[in-house]
Amino acid sequence: MLRLDVGTLGFTTAMTSMAGGIVFAAYGMARHHGRRWSSFSASALCYGLGLLLIIHLDTLPPVLAILGGNLMLALAAVALHACCAQLSEQPLRPWLYLGFVVAYVGGVFYFLYGTDSIGGRIVVVSLLRVPLFLHAALMVRRRRRVEPGIGMALLQAVLGGWACLLVGRSLGVAMAAPIREFVSMEGFLALYYVMSGLGYVVMVIALMLIDADRLAAMLGKEVSRQAEALETQIARQLQAQDDLRRSEADLRAILDNMPDIFYRTDRDGRLLMVSRSVESLLGYTVDEVLGRDAAFYHGLPDSRANLVAALEAAGGSIIDYELQLQHKDGRTLWASTSSRFYYDADGQRVGTEGVVRLIEERKRNELFIRENRALIQAMLDASSDAIMLFRPDGTLLAVNEVLAGRFGRQASELTGSCLWDMFPPDVAKARQETVSRVVETGQAVHFLDRRGELYLDNSIYPAPGADGIPDKVAVYSRDITAQTLAEARVTTYLAELERSNAELEQFAYVASHDLREPLRMISSYLSLLERRYGPRLEGDGLEFLAFARDGARRMDNLVLDLLEFSRIERKGSPIIAMEAEPGLRQALRHLAPAIVESATAVEVASGGESPWVMGDPDQVIRLFQNLIGNAVKYRAADRTPRISVSWRRDGGEWEFTVADNGIGIEAQYFERIFRIFQRLHTPDRYEGTGIGLAICKKIVERHGGRIWVDSVPGEGSAFHFTLPAAS
Repeated sequence: MLRLDVGTLGFTTAMTSMAGGIVFAAYGMARHHGRRWSSFSASALCYGLGLLLIIHLDTLPPVLAILGGNLMLALAAVALHACCAQLSEQPLRPWLYLGFVVAYVGGVFYFLYGTDSIGGRIVVVSLLRVPLFLHAALMVRRRRRVEPGIGMALLQAVLGGWACLLVGRSLGVAMAAPIREFVSMEGFLALYYVMSGLGYVVMVIALMLIDADRLAAMLGKEVSRQAEALETQIARQLQAQDDLRRSEADLRAILDNMPDIFYRTDRDGRLLMVSRSVESLLGYTVDEVLGRDAAFYHGLPDSRANLVAALEAAGGSIIDYELQLQHKDGRTLWASTSSRFYYDADGQRVGTEGVVRLIEERKRNELFIRENRALIQAMLDASSDAIMLFRPDGTLLAVNEVLAGRFGRQASELTGSCLWDMFPPDVAKARQETVSRVVETGQAVHFLDRRGELYLDNSIYPAPGADGIPDKVAVYSRDITAQTLAEARVTTYLAELERSNAELEQFAYVASHDLREPLRMISSYLSLLERRYGPRLEGDGLEFLAFARDGARRMDNLVLDLLEFSRIERKGSPIIAMEAEPGLRQALRHLAPAIVESATAVEVASGGESPWVMGDPDQVIRLFQNLIGNAVKYRAADRTPRISVSWRRDGGEWEFTVADNGIGIEAQYFERIFRIFQRLHTPDRYEGTGIGLAICKKIVERHGGRIWVDSVPGEGSAFHFTLPAAS
């Protein structure tokens, strides 16, 4: 009776299985990169690892030894079934495999914790694998009908035999006495472990035989195919030889009548064959060139050698290779050749052959095109706008350096590339739609485009082709970033300025009204003090009272002028077409008492065209009144005051001048005098609030004009201002 220790038997079987798995993996990686043999390798390795865990039951926890070991045995059975399905080209069934593993582990778990029975576990794990192995054997049997061979038969026998061993093992355990200690096995159980250890070894042999059979079948098919192809090729070559002999006469006739030159040389470059067109193109007869070195009619000494070098560099064949040839009369002509090396039956190079065509007209056209292209490029680059010409599919035909610079490239690099590849997909799609619309309608499109921090003014024009139908588009793109940003800043500044001016005007208006009320109260109480206590006051008291009343009066005048200054924009009348001279006369009437008192001579220009301007009549009168009043006020004490008022037309505006012979102004104060509250003299010399000229400046600016002064200290001043001319 065969009786073996479980540890020894199990360890030997595990090592045998794992060795088989390593052989599977090694052979599979060497022959098929592991794809066909990986499942067999995994099955053998899992089986060996599961046995190692089970035989270490005394040293490992039961959960790891029994449950873990039997789980690996279940995975080994699943992997073996899967690899047989792959070998038989059958679909895998993941849910079937998952159900098998769950049932397998569930049975082990039950006979470990529900009913602690070694025999029960052996029966469950044996019988559950029987259907899997039988189905795998059935799949291999079906495959044998398509792929007969010893390997397939051996694999089927191993799978079927293993299933029979599992059934026998289950029956043996069921009929024997209960197993109390899993220490030794005898009889059929020992035979099972011996045979299962050899199972994977036999599988290795079977799969190697299958692989060899498949390789032999594949080689046989390839040999048959090559033989058939060779027979076909031989038949074709025989037919080609017959066709070649029949066409040689036709070819000679064609060559003799072709407009280009056909030639053939030997290994040393001597002409063996040349078509009769050499007579009309180069002036030589066929007899004059046959047998001579082909280099004799090349235009340059190294031309023939360069042609051979170009053929060698291009792999023995070139197309449209340009060279210069020598005409019999001495002229040098441009030609193009498509040539190749030809070889003998042994593959040895024996000469050169090809076709030569004169391209004098093409070279002239190319020169003309290059000159025009250079001229067009120079014109494009002279523009400060970005310019490009392209087809609707985006192929760039011409680009200037300004546009190329936007993409960080050279114009020569962009020509021929696709414009749409330089934009994001959504932007490219929108541009394509716009270009298509321009081509279809023939109407130009203009739009503003913002790209990041750039503002571009783009214009797209259709460009007609040879038939007059647009097939290209020209784009002109101007960078208006600086202009746009400047306009935005100006708009912001103007809005802020208008808001600030409105607030200042409102403040001045309110402040002027509110300030006059306490001033009137001060003046009233000063008058009351003078009436009631005047007789009691002595010299200093009366002087102090006079100072206070004068200060209140000057403060009131200052508030009134400030109020007038604030009303220029808010309370001004509409600007209309008006005659300026009546306004001047009205201002002189208002100033008549001061003019008479100071004995001032006022001279007003007469004759010529009467000035019509766009103005606010009341403010124009106030403008003349302030300027003439200042001339009267700041008169020189040592001479008779004289004032002259004149005007002249200057394009779309009238320029007025109010000149005097008064005290004059130093040049450093020319700008200062037009600011509010700026005075050059103390009130005891010349009365005033320092607002008059500021009011003049504000009036002129409201009308869109300018005001300035020319003066020589001690000699007089001339104030100039402009107003828009009425149409």
